[in-house]
Amino acid sequence: MENEKTSKSRRGFIAKSSAAAGLAAVAGLFGKGAKAQMVEVNAMGPTPEQARAFVQLPDQPVVMVNLLKFADEASYNQYGADVVEPLSRVGAEIIFSGECRMTFIGSVEWDRIVLVRYPNSRALLQMAQSAEYQAISGSRTNGLEGQINLAVFES
Repeated sequence: MENEKTSKSRRGFIAKSSAAAGLAAVAGLFGKGAKAQMVEVNAMGPTPEQARAFVQLPDQPVVMVNLLKFADEASYNQYGADVVEPLSRVGAEIIFSGECRMTFIGSVEWDRIVLVRYPNSRALLQMAQSAEYQAISGSRTNGLEGQINLAVFES
């Protein structure tokens, strides 16, 4: 009986050690030469420099990757429902929306990721300046603690 207990304990230790070694190996794969970068989470809009660079983007479809941190999820959900029509008016569409469960690499936790495809960067600006969008933007402002928004082009 004592040998069986010792054997189970040894197997458990080996399994746990193997899992830890595996995670360390994965961390090593991603960590070699990587330099950590601090990320600003509480941005609610672009800086003037970012806005100028955004307008200069190529005239081609762009997917905006929205990394969202909520202050009030219900307010943001209202915005999400309301923004569908203004998006469609400029030829844009939500192509993915998902809840974030954890951050695997890095230290910032997000609540949701939303991917929106626009025909070009000007379509986003056109929508954001419309009276229809301005009327619903308050629920976005109330709903978000902050976000990061990336302009991504297919390669």
